[in-house]
Amino acid sequence: MDNANKKRLNLTDHMGVIAFGLAVVYWFIEAFMTFITIGQLDPMALLLGVSPNDIEIRIVVLCLLAIFGSHAQYTINSRKHAEKALQESEERYRTLVQNLPIGIIRTAAGLDGHFLMANPAFLSMMGMKSEKEIKNLTVSDIYADIRDARSFVNMLLGEKKISWIETELRRIDGTRFWGMITAQLVTDEAEKNLTFFDCTIKDITDRKDAEKRIAEQDETRRRFERLLSPDLAEMVVSGELNVSKGGEIRFATIMFADIRGFTAMSETAKASDILSLLNEYYEEVVEIVFLYEGTVDKFIGDEIMVLWGAPISHDDDPARAIRAALDIQSMLKQFNESRPEEERIEIGIGINTGHLVAGYIGSTRTMSYSVIGDTVNTASRICSAAQPGQIIISESTFKLVEAEFEMNRLEPIKAKGKRDLLKVYEVNEDKLYSTVHLYL
Repeated sequence: MDNANKKRLNLTDHMGVIAFGLAVVYWFIEAFMTFITIGQLDPMALLLGVSPNDIEIRIVVLCLLAIFGSHAQYTINSRKHAEKALQESEERYRTLVQNLPIGIIRTAAGLDGHFLMANPAFLSMMGMKSEKEIKNLTVSDIYADIRDARSFVNMLLGEKKISWIETELRRIDGTRFWGMITAQLVTDEAEKNLTFFDCTIKDITDRKDAEKRIAEQDETRRRFERLLSPDLAEMVVSGELNVSKGGEIRFATIMFADIRGFTAMSETAKASDILSLLNEYYEEVVEIVFLYEGTVDKFIGDEIMVLWGAPISHDDDPARAIRAALDIQSMLKQFNESRPEEERIEIGIGINTGHLVAGYIGSTRTMSYSVIGDTVNTASRICSAAQPGQIIISESTFKLVEAEFEMNRLEPIKAKGKRDLLKVYEVNEDKLYSTVHLYL
């Protein structure tokens, strides 16, 4: 078969020579026929012709055959060049398709359309080793959600072409990945009733995962910016500080600061004025808390709950809590100076240290970081016993900071839910840093 093709190829490459050969054959046949018809003639007359008319006819035929051969050779060469160019183009396209990192597929049109072609990139996306594995799949089989498949098919049949549709797809092992699809509806030129889906699919799973991480980081940043100073919040987001999403036991110090006489104040003042006053007060308090790297757990009306030791811990958390409390009380002196008597704020502060449970609390729709346990409840009870301008700490906190602050022991207090009386201490001043506090 190959030899026959080569012979045909050689013949078609020499059409001019063949045409000239035919002209020569014709010339000799004509001479031979003249010889038979007339008889003995001079060889030159037989070769050239008996009359000028014979010579003219033979020359015309010779020229016509030469022209035919040249034209045939030109036509054949042009066709060969076109076929070669088309073959090279198809080979380049096939190579390009095979090596593209983007998936390319052709399927029969419709939700149940079978796959007709798929390049290696798409097979790799789907977790397949050969094109044979995809022949039994339909368009709907590669979608993670059949509703997305229906939407894609209906849109493509209606609009004929769609671009950059992002959807979740499914591999043959059931795992999911994100793809960005561009597709067009193609009609077969010979069979007008045959239509296909020609699609390119790019795996955008990495980009989607990155977007998800960014969204989660933004949500984490938003959540912790309400609890922590901006620097600490950013450290949590970047992963430099780990915050466990499950509950964990922490050793922490809790501070409650409650406004005294707030109920009477709210009964005589406008609600808008009360809220404005509270917001101004909390702005100052939170700045101090963040200065000592505490965590604002929550605002409970006229009371704020702050913790040290969760989610961020320091070796001197109890001392940080007390220094923050001292600064808050000092800040209130300046805060109240320019205000009328009825707008002045006085607070009582209670501090306790111990083990507690820290973690995210709430429903799947809304969660917040908080702490629970007897340590929290005790701190709240101590705060209730504090007089305006007073800072009271528990015995557990006292033992950790007794060398750093001037304190005096108070009468034990009865706390709700506690069988024994609580030993408490009043903080007067800081022995070490009394001259460097923010508001002194």
